[in-house]
Amino acid sequence: MLSQSILVTGANGLLGYDVVKRLVAEGRQVVAVDRAIAEVRSLTDKAFELEIGDVHKLHEIAHRHGIDAIIHCGGFSGPSLGRRNPALMFGVNVGGTLDVAELARQITIRSGRCRLLFCSSLTVYGNQPADDITEDFPLLAQQCYASSKIAGEAIVAAYAQEHDVDAISLRIAGVYGPRRKTSCVLRLMISNALAGRPTHLPYGNGFPRQWVYVDDVVEGILLALDVKDPSTRRFNISGGVNPTIDQAAAIIREAIPSAEISLEQGADPEDVTLGRLSIEAAQRELGLVPAVSLREGIRRLIQAIKEEQSL
Repeated sequence: MLSQSILVTGANGLLGYDVVKRLVAEGRQVVAVDRAIAEVRSLTDKAFELEIGDVHKLHEIAHRHGIDAIIHCGGFSGPSLGRRNPALMFGVNVGGTLDVAELARQITIRSGRCRLLFCSSLTVYGNQPADDITEDFPLLAQQCYASSKIAGEAIVAAYAQEHDVDAISLRIAGVYGPRRKTSCVLRLMISNALAGRPTHLPYGNGFPRQWVYVDDVVEGILLALDVKDPSTRRFNISGGVNPTIDQAAAIIREAIPSAEISLEQGADPEDVTLGRLSIEAAQRELGLVPAVSLREGIRRLIQAIKEEQSL
């Protein structure tokens, strides 16, 4: 049974915005919430300002619109954002997840079902360079952000086991796309190349970075929203490849021949070294087929940045 009214948190973010856009395009009933919502109002009139932690307003919105599914994209969206204030980041990411899990529990009591999708992260695996990392690999988080995602997964799993919440966690790779506002080495190299500036990174040669274009992640989210009785409740969502930063730089040089990009050997000191995620479970259970190659994604990103720079 398809969900009838879907709440999307973090609806102004990279993932949330495109999830709302896709749901609206499919004619689905969607309610969007975020702390800043002006852009999302161009997609739906059911867009509401909401701070994480405002549980009374969260429950009021959900009750008023008959929510029976939640896609939780809200919170700090990457390791770099909470580094200077980890306590705040934990409060937002863990507390916000607890709030939506409790909301899902109460909806389940009233109506018998609430599908809850939790957007987790590939960072939960920590440093594990071996390829074909399945959902059964140990979680070896070395960052506060990653630990907050592990805590979030534990919360939704506990609510599923003890309170029958229909919960699924999605371990999402490094998302990129035109609306990404956080640090992105792809955008940096492209923006500099288009502006005639050189890019030099003191790392990157041979260092893997598991990018996935936003459209493929949105597809995975919607497939997980509608899947019936999956045999597992944790899915890796990625493009199925694990290119190195120098390989991405080569694609950018091909697309922008004037690009001056130089990289030194070694790992990004702010990142983990992670082998290729296995997406076999998502392919088997959800029917996920990544459609946007890194080359095509870079082409789209170049076009979007060109349009931005021409404004």
